[in-house]
Amino acid sequence: MQEKQADRHWQTIEIPADEFNHRLNQLIETHSPTGALFSRLALIHQVAKAYAVEAVNQLNVTSTEIEIEEITDPPLYGYMPDDGPVIIQFRQIERGFL
Repeated sequence: MQEKQADRHWQTIEIPADEFNHRLNQLIETHSPTGALFSRLALIHQVAKAYAVEAVNQLNVTSTEIEIEEITDPPLYGYMPDDGPVIIQFRQIERGFL
């Protein structure tokens, strides 16, 4: 089979900051008992990617690759300075076959 050229689509989603922070804290708690050390920034990226995957799945798109391009206003230090949303911009790459 030959792979056809990939279609790239940009998407931006907004997640309420408290919801994003809650999911981030759940992920931190999941990793802490194992003694593994993960940077907060890496975990923020992991949570953002999970939200991006959920957004793509709602579109019923298959065979995609997701690349996070930008995360605006993530909870970097464990507290929420305001009630603004966390904005996730990502690229979705659809690959198909001829």
